[in-house]
Amino acid sequence: MIPWHPSVSIVNNLKSIWAINKPCDLLSQPNKEGVCSQSIVQASYDFDAEAYRTDEGKLYLLNRLDSPTSGLVLLCSDAQITQQIRTLFKMHAVQKTYYAIVKGFFPHKKILWQDLLRKVQKDHFVRTMVQKQAGVIAKTQVELIKTFRWENETLSFIRLKPLTGRTHQLRVQCALHHLPIIGDKTYGNFAWNRSAKIHRLYLHAASIQFSLPNLFFNAECNFDFSPFI
Repeated sequence: MIPWHPSVSIVNNLKSIWAINKPCDLLSQPNKEGVCSQSIVQASYDFDAEAYRTDEGKLYLLNRLDSPTSGLVLLCSDAQITQQIRTLFKMHAVQKTYYAIVKGFFPHKKILWQDLLRKVQKDHFVRTMVQKQAGVIAKTQVELIKTFRWENETLSFIRLKPLTGRTHQLRVQCALHHLPIIGDKTYGNFAWNRSAKIHRLYLHAASIQFSLPNLFFNAECNFDFSPFI
C-alpha cells in the first residue's frame, strides 16, 4: 500500500502511473530529508532520484505543483517509464491545462501571453521577476470562461495552457497582466486578499496530456464558488 496523505484523491492508476488530485497547501515533495506530514506521500524522499521510498519500492515524482496550487500530480513506480515520461516533459511534448480565478476584467476571449522572466533566489526563497530585455521567454495561452461581479469587484474565471515551464510562470504572468490570481500570497494583491478573507490560491492544475503515447489525465477543478455567490 502506498501511504498517501489522507487528503489526497486518487484520480487514476494506469499500469504503473498514479494520477492524484492534490489539495492546496500540500507539498508535492518534502522540503528536506525525512518523512513530512504535509507531503502527498507519507514516506521519506530521495532527492537524487526524485522519488518517494515506499515499502513497495520507489515511487517517482513526474511533475510538481507549488504547495498553494491544487490539482493533478503524476507519480510512477516503474523507472523505465519514468525516464520516458520525464523525457517528454523535457521535449515539451506535454499539454497542461490550469484554471484560475483572477481579480480584474479579462478583456479577450483568447490570447497568447509572451513575457521575459528571470528566476532569482534570495534567503532560501525562489522568486521569478519580469525582465524587459534579458531573461527567458514564457508563453501561455489564456482563454476566458466567464466574468462575474463580487463585492463591487470584477473577477474572471480563466483557462491557462502554459507552453513553457518557468518557475511560478502562471502566477507571475497573471500579476504582470494586471490580473493577479486571488489568494496569491507571493505575487497577488495582498491587501485585497486580506480584506476579502480569501484563504486559498485559486489556481488548479486540471489536466496533463502526452502526445506519444497518447495519454490523458484529468483532475476535476475543485474550486469552491460559494464564497462568490
